[in-house]
Parts: sequence; structure tokens; C-alpha cells
Amino acid sequence: MIYLFIFINALPSMSQTGQIRWSEFSPLPDKSGFAGMYAGVTSGTLIAMGGANFPGQYPWEGGKKKWYDHIYVLPEGGQWHLSEQKLPAPSGYGVSVSYKDRVIIAGGCTDTHHLTSVYSYRWSGSRLEKESLPDLPQPLAYMTGALLGDALIILGGSESPGGPPLKLALLLDLLNPDSGWQKIEPWPGPERILPVSGVWNDRLFLMSGENSLVNSFGEKCRNILTDNYALAVHREGAQWKASWKKLSPIPRGVAAAGTLPLLNGSRFMIWGGVDAVTAHYRDPATHPGITRSVLCYYPGNDTWEYLGNQDKYPSLVTLPVVPYQDGWLYISGEIKPGIRTPFIIKISE
Repeated sequence: MIYLFIFINALPSMSQTGQIRWSEFSPLPDKSGFAGMYAGVTSGTLIAMGGANFPGQYPWEGGKKKWYDHIYVLPEGGQWHLSEQKLPAPSGYGVSVSYKDRVIIAGGCTDTHHLTSVYSYRWSGSRLEKESLPDLPQPLAYMTGALLGDALIILGGSESPGGPPLKLALLLDLLNPDSGWQKIEPWPGPERILPVSGVWNDRLFLMSGENSLVNSFGEKCRNILTDNYALAVHREGAQWKASWKKLSPIPRGVAAAGTLPLLNGSRFMIWGGVDAVTAHYRDPATHPGITRSVLCYYPGNDTWEYLGNQDKYPSLVTLPVVPYQDGWLYISGEIKPGIRTPFIIKISE
């Protein structure tokens, strides 16, 4: 197999040619921002929910992580406001997807445990209407998820705080949700948390993530993955079947980068994410920040393109990336360990 890498000088030239447009969207009305939020669009209204941060003091100063149950609402043509409604519990780091006129939330974690709950919100014009869906078969957080048609698929994650990464693939048929979650064949690679995913031509692409290994000094350390797989599913009677294909690896790790935006219907853009270099900075106070390099993956011919560095905005991890109107939104997230941002960055092409 031949891996193709195309190098372009830098992102300033990319913006001049109009390939990708970067802009600031209306930020969350919070001075700090949050990691691990749920987000999506319902009836044209953008909602961002939950998440966690370190109010008052950073973790290296002794700060304690705080979890939130708040819901921010941005009606179409309006401004952000904090809803009087709340999540069932302060939580984050689960899966959220926009499906028809609803935003579905699956799993995640609180400050003490991981969740099995799955439910959806629909904006009625004045408030959010909540509807329950079948619980996950086990608690899950730090996973990825996406829609393949009317099937919600969840991949990876962990079952408990500090628990081992899982090699797990789950599917819920949203046309028949009462049938419950079904385990399908997982990818032909190692277990992981914080993978990323995107959808193209009825295939779900699973990339990167991380697990742990023991180095030559006998120390447990983070292992950032660079593998890449495509998943197709089909029904055989009442059962769903999975078919996986291993693809060309990623030039660098992209763990926790969020959903992969599909641009022009032909390429995934990858901005941010944890790579092998930044993963090994143990002191948050000296962390250099998330890598600024931008990659594109072309699923049609399984090739990678390097677009250079995006230096105007800090790169992000542990955040929702949401399709919205004519582009994609990177909502809040983490720019360094313990440091969040309220800013929202929009990309379009």
C-alpha cells in the first residue's frame, strides 16, 4: 500500500485560496468555558450542555474539577442564553449527535461514576422537550459516536473512572429504539478511549484514540494511536452486522479531537487532538498546548494531506464539533490540561 502525503507551505496560503475559512462564532457566555460538553442542533437551535472545568484555581494550583448540568441555548438568529432547564445530572464526556429535529445524548460521566443514560432533546420554540431512549448496556464515557443513517453507533470508551479502555462497538436502531442496543463486531485493532470519528458515503471512520502501555522503565504511560478504520453495517433479519476495513494510518495521533468535519462532501479535516509528543508532558504548567497542525483525509482514495499550521486560534481537545448551517462549530473545549476556552471556532469551505 502506498501512502500519499501532499505538503503545502502553510495555512495562510490555504485561507488565501479559499480552501477553508476560519472565523470566530458567538462565544459561550462564560468566562472560562468547559471541556467535554454535549452539543447539537434541534429545529435550527444550537444547544451546548454540561461539561467540566476548574473554577478558581488550575489543577496544578490545587484546583478541584467541577461538573455542570447547565444548558446553553442559541435560537436561530438570536443570542446565547442560559436555560432554566438542567441536565439530569452534572455530566460530560459522552456522545451527542443531531438526529432529525432532536439532539441525542448518550453516556458520559459525573464526578463519581460513568453513565448508562440515553435521551434526546427537542426545541419546541420556548423550551426543550426531553425524551428517554434505551439505556446503554453498560456505563460508558470517553467514547466516540456517530450516525450511519438511522443507526446510532458508539465505539470505545471506558466503563468507570480510571477504568481500562474498551474494545466495544454498540448500535441502536433509531427507527426501532425499543429493540435496544446491540453489540456489533468491533474494529480489528486495540482498545481505546477518546477516539474520533466521521461519516462519509454510509461508512463510519474510526481514528486514533489512546490506551496505555508500560515503557522500558516500568512506568505506565499514554499510548496515542494512529490507526484508521472504516465501518459499514447492514441488517440480517433482526441482527445488525458490521464490516471493518483497515486504512492508511494517520500521520500523527489525534485523540480527543472531536467529530471529524466533512468538507465539500469529500474530505475530513482534522484540527487539534492529542499527539504522541504533547501526550508525554506531565506538568500542565509547562504544557506547550495542542499541536496546531491541520490534516485532511480523503476517504475516497485513502490518502492524507498536510495543510500546515493554523496559528490564529489555539487548537482544542475534548469538545463537541457540530455541523451548523453552512459550516462546522468547534464548541469550547480544552487548550491545555486544565485550561478551557469559551470561544467557538467556525470552519467552512
